[in-house]
Amino acid sequence: MSSLRGGSPAHLKRLVLVAALVVLVLAMVLNTKFLTPSEATALKPAAFNAKTYVQKNFPKITETLTSKATDVVVLVPAITKDEAAAGKQYGVDVGSGKFAFPVKATGTVTEVDENFMTLAVPGVPPGKSVRIPVGAAITGTPVRDATGDMTFSDFTGQTDFQSVANELKLRIRSDVIAKTDPATLKGKKVTVVGAHSSGGPRTSFIIQPVSIGVS
Repeated sequence: MSSLRGGSPAHLKRLVLVAALVVLVLAMVLNTKFLTPSEATALKPAAFNAKTYVQKNFPKITETLTSKATDVVVLVPAITKDEAAAGKQYGVDVGSGKFAFPVKATGTVTEVDENFMTLAVPGVPPGKSVRIPVGAAITGTPVRDATGDMTFSDFTGQTDFQSVANELKLRIRSDVIAKTDPATLKGKKVTVVGAHSSGGPRTSFIIQPVSIGVS
């Protein structure tokens, strides 16, 4: 005759296990914070905004390039002699044998058109022109690259990295070129601070400007 008192040991073990699981689930529920859809959205990292990033960092970028800039009178002969050595000494290696250089130049504006402002800079070797892009010629990524403070790994992907370069060009047009009005500078002495990327025309040294000061 089977006993009516309690269950088998295996049955009791299952009951204990189920009870423990119930207690564990209740504890997890009590310690879980449930969020509304709006609260969950607020906790997500904000999408990267290149315009905001550049607006915040452009003054620092300008300051960095100004402090690191090598005079064009020194840089042009160095690059002409040995671009790789000049890049190692004065620039930032951007890969594929290319470099970006912080640079400054002081000279007289001899020519201005819709794309470039040309400077006559004492000490620059004959046959080498110094040109400042002021229109559609503001291209490439020299300002982004020449500081050495912004690298691909700092951003979530190529799109964000390129967006920064694009916004920097827009900022240069609005904060540097438009406020300077290059068309009025012919015959005047100016000091330009900016960045130069290697790999361009051999006879033209192009400086993408972050500041233009008129003497």
